[in-house]
Amino acid sequence: MGRDRISQIKAVVKFRKDIIEHKKRNKILLAVLALVLCGMCFAFVYAKDTVKEYNEKTEDLQTDMQNLEIAKNDIEEQKDEIEKQKEEIKTEQERILTEAEQLAKNNQSLIEENMRLQDSVKMAASVGIKPQNFGEAESADTAVDYSKLTYIGEFEGTAYTPSPDECSNNLGLTASGKPIVPGVSIAVDTNYWKLGTEFYIEGLGYVVAHDTGGAVKGKYRFDYAVFDKSFARLLGRRKWKVYLVNPEE
Repeated sequence: MGRDRISQIKAVVKFRKDIIEHKKRNKILLAVLALVLCGMCFAFVYAKDTVKEYNEKTEDLQTDMQNLEIAKNDIEEQKDEIEKQKEEIKTEQERILTEAEQLAKNNQSLIEENMRLQDSVKMAASVGIKPQNFGEAESADTAVDYSKLTYIGEFEGTAYTPSPDECSNNLGLTASGKPIVPGVSIAVDTNYWKLGTEFYIEGLGYVVAHDTGGAVKGKYRFDYAVFDKSFARLLGRRKWKVYLVNPEE
């Protein structure tokens, strides 16, 4: 009996000890579990805040990228506008340079033509007359408008007067039936030029084909009507640059 009692007591003590150990382990597990849960909660909160911050930063980054794209497009548009303006400026500069070159060329032509006309005037003055179609231009651009002329070559020119011995009649009439106008009328070969055709002769001015002549043969030949025989002889036979006056449209 005594041994059984002791064995029972030991068993009870051991059982209670096991219960205590089990409770102790459970408390430790509960404590660990609580710590893990707290850590997980902290991690979840931190992760949530991190995700929120990441999303906010992502949204800000996307907004910045959109703003940068808009700014880039604006810059591209401004660049295109600048390039367009540069092209317009370049075109305008080229136009101005072309006009300046044309004006310089026209001015040079006017200077040269003025010198030729002065030479003709000097020749006329040397025999005491003044060419009938000579006059001072109101302005430089109205002297000779070469845009309305077509250069047709160098002609051999002579001069004649409306005298009976040089005309086919003593009435001073041309082959066209119109009176000879010294300084304006010229004789041409009607095989090449119709009567009434208008020309511009550098050094003589604007003339009209009013007449014909037995000695005036060929396309590049004319006889220029003047008042004075001395002037006609002084002009002699020489080459003149001739332009055809373009008909008015």
